[in-house]
Amino acid sequence: MAVDPALNTDMMLRSEDIPWVPQGSANVWFKPLRISLETGSWVNLLKVARGGVVSRHRHLAEVEGWVVQGRWHYLEHDWQAVPGSYVYEPPGDVHTLVSDSTDETEPMLTLFKIHGPIEYMDDNGELAYVETAESKLKRYHQYCEEIGTEPLQLVF
Repeated sequence: MAVDPALNTDMMLRSEDIPWVPQGSANVWFKPLRISLETGSWVNLLKVARGGVVSRHRHLAEVEGWVVQGRWHYLEHDWQAVPGSYVYEPPGDVHTLVSDSTDETEPMLTLFKIHGPIEYMDDNGELAYVETAESKLKRYHQYCEEIGTEPLQLVF
């Protein structure tokens, strides 16, 4: 379902039309906005509610984030991201994201641009699985099927 690049057209999506897809950890969801199978990159909103943790992972390419709401930090760093913060993560960075939001009504929301695969690690530091643009798209499509909604065209 790729968009024909010869069309050379703008794209506009309404994020409220895209479901929050469970990320795999408790209290963590993503909302894919764009997936590029050509470049292996994707853009998504990440939502982490009170007590939510994104498991320890390594980025194989750079990542950029912009905090929209709430607060979060990495266990491995000494800074805290707050609304309006821009976060840059170089290739090879390893970290565990923890939401500092304490109110269920205002979870952490961050817009992330992921430029390549992510390696998730188990409790022993061993590779558990690799997230790619393809696996992100597959997870989105599976969730849409599960909840009985037609997936939107996010590949462009």
